[in-house]
Amino acid sequence: MFDLSYKKIRKEFSNAIIAETNSEYNRNCIKIFMNEGSFTKAFSHYKNSQDNEIVDDILRDELFYNISYSVSSNFIDDIHIIKTRIERLSSIQRSFMQDSHFEKQYLATRKLMDFIYYIIEFWQENRTDIYELYSCSDCGDSYSEDYMTTVHDSDYVCGSCLENYDYCDDAGTYLHRDSDEWHDYNRSDECESSDFEGVYRYDYDIMEDLNKMKMPNEPIINRKTLVSGLEIEMEARSDCPYDFPQQIDDLFHHEYCMFKGDGSLGNGFEMVTAPCTLAYHRQQLDKLFNWDGWRNNDGNTYVKAWNTDTCGLHINLNRRSFTDAQVGKILVFINDPMNTNFITKISGRSSEGYAKRSPKKITDGGQRDYNKYVAVNLAHSTHIELRIFRGNVTKHGILRCLEFSFALSEYVKQCSLQMSSLHYREFLKWFNNPRIKSQYPYFNEWLVRKDYIKGGNTNRIVTNELNKAIDDIVNG
Repeated sequence: MFDLSYKKIRKEFSNAIIAETNSEYNRNCIKIFMNEGSFTKAFSHYKNSQDNEIVDDILRDELFYNISYSVSSNFIDDIHIIKTRIERLSSIQRSFMQDSHFEKQYLATRKLMDFIYYIIEFWQENRTDIYELYSCSDCGDSYSEDYMTTVHDSDYVCGSCLENYDYCDDAGTYLHRDSDEWHDYNRSDECESSDFEGVYRYDYDIMEDLNKMKMPNEPIINRKTLVSGLEIEMEARSDCPYDFPQQIDDLFHHEYCMFKGDGSLGNGFEMVTAPCTLAYHRQQLDKLFNWDGWRNNDGNTYVKAWNTDTCGLHINLNRRSFTDAQVGKILVFINDPMNTNFITKISGRSSEGYAKRSPKKITDGGQRDYNKYVAVNLAHSTHIELRIFRGNVTKHGILRCLEFSFALSEYVKQCSLQMSSLHYREFLKWFNNPRIKSQYPYFNEWLVRKDYIKGGNTNRIVTNELNKAIDDIVNG
């Protein structure tokens, strides 16, 4: 018979918490709490005393005072998850209660469960006293000061609710986009500073008009479906028609994209698409680049991007399709110095003011970073933004970057957490497979053309010789 002893249950509890916790810092805190006396001491007093003041002191002084509010909040979230697992184990014990041995073990385990409930209740009741917290005026939740922003009427809002606000220079503060004050200051959705028809303000929310899109034969889009939005910055050439953005909007019947102003551009606009599946993007980009109005009579495009100092290509990926650890893997892959040359060649530009790269940890994937001028922007709750790519207005160039983003998203969902797995060589080994390469033909063609992988239909795993060849190309 398998071991259902109280000692086994407690060990399972400790190991499960450590295994289930995403944050390395959290895991270290939990190991201290579970294995170095604090848990045993607090639990011992909880079992044997009618007065829980000593227990409260241990929880306050030896655990929560020693960690930040965000870490303690994550810790409690993990406790909730693991509590369910222990409850299942307890129910197994209960089914064997006809055996007096297991009755004692069950009662001991239930005492442990009661203590877990006590920890959760203690944190909920005392967190405001232990940490200096502020209440969000919108959602009512409490957060530390570094997660709060002052908005109109001196209210505090949390980082999540701040996404419903925009900073208004005229008002000198953040205004809610649905407020009367916002509409008083912003009476038109059109960008008044643009010389082009069909260009909206830079802060206009396109999701008010555009929906997630897919091909008819693809599954229904749910919260876990990987969809991507494109932000294609472009500068207008001298002969660009004033209604060029409006013509493209009409081409797609106001369903695929919209155009917004951007203060970083000299004389241009930003094409912002709906969140779409990769297959749907391919279809719509084919339609755009085969459109007669894309070029003038001499065959030249009306817009440019690559040979400018102002344009970038940003790719937004549905954040809910990833776990925090998978987001962390993307952060490491894009930012780690071991991949710098590889990422620079893919993106077409080095780290600069609008997309700075700096070393990251996998545990950073669970954090919100409100500095948007970084290679991987995590300021939004709905999506992660890859800002690394140089501006591009060619079909092959855009699809190459888009397919790389989808391929990397697929890779981080199956590779391990080891740093060696996030080396570009391991990514290329995985990619060099007929099934994978066939899904991403534009990116594959670029890798073959740049001699990162061999052409043809071979399914041979990348050898050590190819590893060296890749190193020579990237670091040469």
